[in-house]
Amino acid sequence: MWQSRPLEAIYPIIFMDATVLKIRVDRVVKNVAAYIMLGITLEGKKEIIGIWIGDKREVNTG
Repeated sequence: MWQSRPLEAIYPIIFMDATVLKIRVDRVVKNVAAYIMLGITLEGKKEIIGIWIGDKREVNTG
């Protein structure tokens, strides 16, 4: 699986971004952030370093 692969020692460029997802929690629709980290290797290859889901508290989208 990609989550258990070894990471590079150095990523000269790292991008981190988030997208807001609408999910249903206890019959209530809430906004939750999904964070994505992308690294560029020394060879120029793009690799997803990780994906994390924020906690289920309401995310301010405005």
